[in-house]
Amino acid sequence: MVQCYERMSRVKKWDKVFQSPAKFGGWIYGVYLCVICYVGFEFNTHFKQRSLHQLEQHVSQYQSRLNNQLQRFAHLLYSIEAYQRASSDITPEQFYHLAQSQLAGLELELSLESYAIIERSQVLSLEQKYRSLGFFDFTVRLPNRDSGLFLTTLKAAPVSEFGHLLGSAVAIVDPFIQRIGNNELQAVKWHQAQRWSVVIEQFDMQRPQALRALGIGFQLNHLLEGLFGQLYQTSGHHMHVIANEHLVFSSDWQNQFQLTEKQAGITEEIDFFGTPISMHLYTQAQLTPSLLNNYTLIILAVTLIAAALGFMVLMQVRYLTARHDTINNLVEERTASLAQANQQIQHESNKRLAALQQHIVAERKYKSLFVNSSEGLFVLDKYGVLVDANPAFRSLLLGDAHQNTRLTLSDLMLDGDVAERWQKMVEQLQPHEELEWLAGSGQSRGVWVRQTGSWICHSHEVIYEGRITDITALKLFNEQLKYKAQHDSLTDLLNRQTFLQLVEASRTESPGQFVLLYLDLDRFKLINDTLGHLAGDKLLIEFAARMRELVGGFGDIARLGGDEFAILLDVEKLTAPLELLLEDILAAIRVPFEYQGMAHTVSGSVGVRRFTAPCLNYEAEKLLHDADVAMYEAKKRGKNDYHIFTSAIADEASRRLQVERELQTLDMDQELSLRFQPIYCSFGKNIVGFEALVRWHSPQLGVVSPAEFIPIAEECAQIVKLGQWVFKNAMLFKHQLPDDDLFISINVSPIQLQHKGFMNWLMAQFEDAKYRPSHFKIELTESAMMTEENSLVAPLQKLHGLGFGIYIDDFGTGYSSLSRLNVLPVDGVKIDRAFINGIEGTGKPRQLIEAICAMAKSFNLTVTAEGIEQLAQLQTLSTLYCQQMQGYFMSKPLSGFEALQLLHHQASKNLLNEVS
Repeated sequence: MVQCYERMSRVKKWDKVFQSPAKFGGWIYGVYLCVICYVGFEFNTHFKQRSLHQLEQHVSQYQSRLNNQLQRFAHLLYSIEAYQRASSDITPEQFYHLAQSQLAGLELELSLESYAIIERSQVLSLEQKYRSLGFFDFTVRLPNRDSGLFLTTLKAAPVSEFGHLLGSAVAIVDPFIQRIGNNELQAVKWHQAQRWSVVIEQFDMQRPQALRALGIGFQLNHLLEGLFGQLYQTSGHHMHVIANEHLVFSSDWQNQFQLTEKQAGITEEIDFFGTPISMHLYTQAQLTPSLLNNYTLIILAVTLIAAALGFMVLMQVRYLTARHDTINNLVEERTASLAQANQQIQHESNKRLAALQQHIVAERKYKSLFVNSSEGLFVLDKYGVLVDANPAFRSLLLGDAHQNTRLTLSDLMLDGDVAERWQKMVEQLQPHEELEWLAGSGQSRGVWVRQTGSWICHSHEVIYEGRITDITALKLFNEQLKYKAQHDSLTDLLNRQTFLQLVEASRTESPGQFVLLYLDLDRFKLINDTLGHLAGDKLLIEFAARMRELVGGFGDIARLGGDEFAILLDVEKLTAPLELLLEDILAAIRVPFEYQGMAHTVSGSVGVRRFTAPCLNYEAEKLLHDADVAMYEAKKRGKNDYHIFTSAIADEASRRLQVERELQTLDMDQELSLRFQPIYCSFGKNIVGFEALVRWHSPQLGVVSPAEFIPIAEECAQIVKLGQWVFKNAMLFKHQLPDDDLFISINVSPIQLQHKGFMNWLMAQFEDAKYRPSHFKIELTESAMMTEENSLVAPLQKLHGLGFGIYIDDFGTGYSSLSRLNVLPVDGVKIDRAFINGIEGTGKPRQLIEAICAMAKSFNLTVTAEGIEQLAQLQTLSTLYCQQMQGYFMSKPLSGFEALQLLHHQASKNLLNEVS
């Protein structure tokens, strides 16, 4: 009651205090609003100026990065042009060698290109000139434009780009001529998507008046991808690069943010060698709008909140002023309720006495369970100190060493991290789920336990009651299962899945240089098939042991399956150069292994893939595949070696895969065509036959060389269908020939002859046709015939018996034995063009040809010389035992219509000679 009276007096004392702010609150609140509005305006202006300054710094850095790369192109092109200016005459081979030496090792794929600046009236003379130089497919492809000058590609290197760029042209305007005339670089955009060239005038000492140019070609989007591809990951920005009002690069390649619909944060113009390029930078605030990044909105919100808080304070003061009158009434009511509260307290006291008696009985029962329980039960105080523990707990963890010492539960935890985490739970009295930790003391070591328990309030004190269970056996069993799931059961090395996870972690986490090795045992299948799987398993186990001894201390080894293994190396941990380590690995593989008292030896092929972490562009599976590709390249080069992965290998594999994919959907009648090269008699005057040559013009790949797609067609089982199409169209051409004595020579793959379906189809075709098999001659390369000799004897004899002529193509380039000519049904040989160069003299080339002709004469074989390009070569061969000739000197390969016109012209000429 006394306290109530004191509270009433304090309320009356503060009554006057509350009335004063209520009178002047409105005026104070107005001044307060003006102040916070001014502060918000100043902060908003400051943040806007700072954001604009940061954007200008960022775009200046990106512009400098691009300018540095462009200057590298300019310096490279100036150096190449200076080298060519110093050399009076550069041959195509020197041109390709120069390109390879200057462009090798660059991150961006570049091509060195030579151009001519011509008018439309000069196209025919330029095509004739380069066809006469040996580029028989050279064709200038001008854009649809009536007049003006055109930049035309004459040479391109490396050679892989030759077929794609040769003859391509683009229209140019006067500013282009004026710029390169001033010895300035000029950027040129080609019709192919994203293909650009940087061009400089090339001085021609032989023809000073001719307009020539030299350039470096590249994919602009690849250049920009290398510079700004990781822009969003590193800075949170995105960028659009626009040239000639066309988008040439976007770091948002998935169009996730739809940047074309947004206003760029800042735009910067760059002179790209005469072509303006604009860089549009989009800030992170534009890409991912957030209330936390909108300083204006935040300042406005803070201003409104401050105004609201001031208003609330004002209203609270007024509320307290109005409320103080009611407090007196509340105090009086509370005084009356105190008497009633005293009666309730007395009643509760009686209840607690009865509850205490019940608690004593329950505590006796609890103590009996605590002592006799087979599980470890314990009690801690609020500081985590062990207060009590039952005999099972002491027997499991304590023994006799800690009976009378002050001990905390964390003292029994061997893992420091777990002990630290438990100590934080104790400090915060934090509840927890089940805990598993490794326990130990002076009497017990290495016991895994599972802990459960909770904090409770007991007699005005907080204690922890817990229980522990021994789970050591279960833990060991789970660890064994986990180990088996991550390791190979035979070699005890990491399995493929675990190794891929390890590579994935290495490429995404800590930065560093790594090397991925892909190993394959050569001749392992032979050991497995001849000696059995037990020998093969012993070899794999022995190999795994050798690899552990050699690289186990600093590398992770895995068995991927079969006889394929992989090793992940951290370059910083290598104590010797990588090349020496690879040689040691190959030497360790070659060491013989013992099986049943016999020594057996295998070799290995190793693919090497380097990568730098973090490596976000390639996943672990792709890195392993690259190493696998490099390993197969080592096998192709003779095995027992290593090969380092390069982009050229990946491009070659990608190109082969693309060609194979196009072959699977090839429309032969629309994409394939035959060219017929005339075969002349010994004096090069009369045509005696034609050689059918297949050509492929793919809508996606363009012109594909037979030397490229024929081997791939053999591998992907398309060569039989391709051969049937060639025979079918060659027979149609034969039907159009006016002279029945003319023959058709067709190149055939050994796979076709070994295929029963092809042989049966060929027989059926000649049964229904009007002409005889003797009108056709089958050509097989010498290397292919001798490699597959045993399997080709029967089909060749069958075809020879029907009347087909059998010729050995590229004779002299293989490894055939002269004695095999008696076994194989051969009617003639074709001397490869490599032996024709230089035979017009009296040196070794002529002596070699004379020896081949003499040998063919002794075997009564018909000799055909191919690749004749000079009159002197024709005259020399006419004096030797050489019945047939072909080459560009007489005629290039012709279409069917052109071949028939050539025959008609020859018949007319012969008729005039007879009349005269």
